[in-house]
Amino acid sequence: MCRLTALIALAFLAAPALAAPVEDVSQQWAGYWNAKNVKAIMTLYAPDPVFLPAEGFRWTGAASIRRHFAAGLKLYDPRLTLASTRSAASGNLAYDSGTYEEVLSPARGGKSANTRGSYLFVFQHTRHGWKILEQSWTQAPARP
Repeated sequence: MCRLTALIALAFLAAPALAAPVEDVSQQWAGYWNAKNVKAIMTLYAPDPVFLPAEGFRWTGAASIRRHFAAGLKLYDPRLTLASTRSAASGNLAYDSGTYEEVLSPARGGKSANTRGSYLFVFQHTRHGWKILEQSWTQAPARP
């Protein structure tokens, strides 16, 4: 009986953490985004990540994602809020999906834009913890 208990304990210790930590990574991403800290944001990505923006084509690789983020954050001061609605993990993959609301204020002044929609983070468990493998955003129509 003691061996069985030890094997079960080892299995739990060796398994990647379940979904709750991926929600933490999503919230960490939003915090870094709001702080306009591209360097910190990029530490959250797995090797060879993909970002699927609400409009346009996919951004493949860290360099492409970094370039697009830096360009956008140069123009806007964001205030992003994420609300996770579902997350789960299986093996070395996990996801977090939910809704977002964001206020984008032009960095040089002007009228702010309010956006909202849905998000999906797909994570890969690495030796450094959960990292973003793919990320996708949708944008809902503007409120009347």
